[in-house]
Amino acid sequence: MSSSDRRVRPALAAVAALVLLAAVAGPALAQTSTPTGGVDEDEAAEVEDFEDRARRWSEARRRAREEALRRAEELANQARTTTSTTTTTAATTTRTTRATPTTTTQPPTTTTQPPPTTTGDGEIEHPIPAGTTEAQWHALRQCESTQNYRAISSSRRYRGAYQFSKSTWNWVAGMHYPELVAVDPIDASPPDQDKMAYKLYEINGWDPWPTCKKRLPS
Repeated sequence: MSSSDRRVRPALAAVAALVLLAAVAGPALAQTSTPTGGVDEDEAAEVEDFEDRARRWSEARRRAREEALRRAEELANQARTTTSTTTTTAATTTRTTRATPTTTTQPPTTTTQPPPTTTGDGEIEHPIPAGTTEAQWHALRQCESTQNYRAISSSRRYRGAYQFSKSTWNWVAGMHYPELVAVDPIDASPPDQDKMAYKLYEINGWDPWPTCKKRLPS
């Protein structure tokens, strides 16, 4: 064998070994390798599940938002209806209150006093105040002036059957009997003196006659 043949044979043997190795390893690599640009099936399933959950969550959120808006609108409508009803009721109540006339339960004032009579001179005799008696007025005049309608006190300050001072006389007359203002009590007729005394009693009771009121019969 020539030297050239000895050099070719090792080279052929190396090539044959490489071919055999490629034949054995090729199927295994094909089974374990993923083609360039491919996606694993499990990963694809997870992606689809995530997208499905995302769609369901988005739909639930949209429905919840629509329900919240609907409920808010219902509450707003209820509030407007309540306010309108309250305002209408208040207005109706106000109109009804204003339209209701004011009434009182006080009974009419009545008196058992006899009607006025006249004296022989034609003057009106006024009835005595309610709650008093003729005996009391008779006793008052007796104590103050001994029934003298022209009596004058020693100081000349108190005058007439009921011993009016001029200031008290004018005060009562100014409120009730203007025609008797500035008239001297002793110059007034007995009926005028009586009605002035009765009116003073109606204002202040028996207090204007502090001494004689203690001697009046009950």
